[in-house]
Amino acid sequence: RPMSPSSRGGSTLVSPRIPPFLLSPKSEPISHTASIPPPEESKIWGMRKKRFYVVLIIVIWIIALGLGLGLGLGLGLKHHHSALAKVDPFCHDHPELCIGGALDETYYSKKGAFNGSGIALAGESWNKEQRKIFTLYFQHWTGDIRFMQYTTDRKWIGGTKAQTVATDAKNSTPISAVAYSLNNTQNNTIRQMTTTNVTNIWEPGPLSNLKLNVWDSPTVGLQACWKGNFYGDSDYSKFPTPSGAQNEVPFEERLGINIWYPIDESTFQQYAWYQGKDTWVALDKWQGKNGVAGVGCYSWGAGTTTYTMMVNKDNQTEFWWKDTNTNLTSEDNHPINAWRNSTEGAIGPVYPSTSLGYTTYFYAQMADRTIKGFNVTYQAENTTIVPEDTFSITDPAGPVKGLGGTHLTVTAYAEMQDEKVLWDSLYVFYQTEGDDIAAFTRPIVGGEWSRGNLVIPLE
Repeated sequence: RPMSPSSRGGSTLVSPRIPPFLLSPKSEPISHTASIPPPEESKIWGMRKKRFYVVLIIVIWIIALGLGLGLGLGLGLKHHHSALAKVDPFCHDHPELCIGGALDETYYSKKGAFNGSGIALAGESWNKEQRKIFTLYFQHWTGDIRFMQYTTDRKWIGGTKAQTVATDAKNSTPISAVAYSLNNTQNNTIRQMTTTNVTNIWEPGPLSNLKLNVWDSPTVGLQACWKGNFYGDSDYSKFPTPSGAQNEVPFEERLGINIWYPIDESTFQQYAWYQGKDTWVALDKWQGKNGVAGVGCYSWGAGTTTYTMMVNKDNQTEFWWKDTNTNLTSEDNHPINAWRNSTEGAIGPVYPSTSLGYTTYFYAQMADRTIKGFNVTYQAENTTIVPEDTFSITDPAGPVKGLGGTHLTVTAYAEMQDEKVLWDSLYVFYQTEGDDIAAFTRPIVGGEWSRGNLVIPLE
């Protein structure tokens, strides 16, 4: 079923109107003794010169406007504009911050993926003793949140109604998966859906009970991140004991999830959950950020430092770090259990509503709509980019631009046998057409990119 057009606000485009004008031949003195007709004015394509040039200017102006919108925003899908097409008021004033049907109702997909679909990956999973390399979550053109799985023989399965996670998701909702799938519902609250390999049934998680309000915007950022090795993390003390008192039990290494979502155009709220707990707790508010851009994270590596990537109001990506090792002495340039910005790691300018992703390489959509990968050296306050190892996602014709503000997701995988690598790949997924999910792969160590579009069931 096609998505219903947005009912929020609208605007009407009216074609420019050519003002009426009079043309008369140039007067020349003539003799009274002979009747000499005025010279006939030359014509171009059956039109007098003056009228021809006026029409030509108008046509050029219309073509230039069309190219500016098409090339500058990368809206996606074939589009025949109607003066009655509805545009979200926010998107009318800020088209670079919107995508798909929020820009124009005729951009809603009629097949494949939703135009502006959230895209998220969960790592290797098992289902009835059948290995799957990863699971990809996306928004179907009907509006449902569904998933497809990539098998070890490198084939895609799923994506049908039987693989539906949620049916009440907001248009173009961002999706983030960390063994859990989290999404933004139609009433602008965060919804958590959980499943296990035992039940294979999707059920609401504890985050849904909090009814956390997200900034009401056609485009928002959202990220859930694995909280893998937060040794000595002071956040753990914020989880109450069964009696409601503050938790004073010495910290034990635990696993969990961080999540960030915007509460207004420049502030992200952070919540956290630890394995074995039945609730989430509020942590930091991140201010001065771009609420429509995505959030990146890296917290599963060796050591005690975790990283969060955000886009600031100048469309620069910042790398923030936090060392949680309480056995170290806190210093001015290296505090413990406090977030700090590594200014040497900034990337930009990026697209105002770029998504961010990290696995092996850090990825972002640049201002020209290309998708680039960066080799980041994560060293707390000394975090830097390796310039000679920066690349664009390409096909044989060159860099492949995504739709402006496309959601993207990335991962890397190596198939091993007896400690020998049989094959490995980087994977990058984003939208280039509006009803597609394009997949790009290349070997981890380098080489040419290959491209293919996922086959998404119509129903």
